Amino acid sequence: MKRKTRYILVLVVAAVLVNLPLVHSTIIDQRVQRSGVDVQATVVEHRTVGGQHLVSFTFPKSVDPDQRTGQADLEPAAYDRAVSTGELQVRVLKDDPSAYVADGQVENHAILVMTLIADALLLVTALLLWKVGGRRRPQLRAIAVEDVERGGDGVALDRIEGQTYLIRGEVSALEPGQVVLELGGRSVLVFLDGHVNPVGYQQVAQVRARLV
Repeated sequence: MKRKTRYILVLVVAAVLVNLPLVHSTIIDQRVQRSGVDVQATVVEHRTVGGQHLVSFTFPKSVDPDQRTGQADLEPAAYDRAVSTGELQVRVLKDDPSAYVADGQVENHAILVMTLIADALLLVTALLLWKVGGRRRPQLRAIAVEDVERGGDGVALDRIEGQTYLIRGEVSALEPGQVVLELGGRSVLVFLDGHVNPVGYQQVAQVRARLV
């Protein structure tokens, strides 16, 4: 696999992972609004912290037999009403009590903000990779002086003697009588000149060849 292709795959996977929480949150919110039921939850605790009006509550046992505690950050008026009545209206999914939206709940944009920041960083990274990738040096040409062999790790363009070099890289193209090796930021077109190439596409090959 070419290095550029690997970079693209990594960026695509990173973009999916970064945006997955926001997508999941959006889907859950839509399900709650579309299929949720309105219930009166019981307020079990309330407090104000750093400008947030937090209310902890439990659902009726018919909705949540385990009586797990939910929490919501409410607008001031909704908070005062919940504290004074001891109840809070909440829309919840019957089959998933962890998915709910309380009446007067303050929208949390933290996931959206973090996702946008991460997407911006990924975009900058993609642009830098594209810019660097666009600065490929001119393709070199060489004539093989022996058969092509399977290569080891890494790339090489090492002078042996005069204009003869040991060239090692990934096979990016195969044509009758020639092969192209990728050496990071540049490629080398090797004319086989009657020599044999047993190495396949996207495999590492090495050959001694004379630059022309």
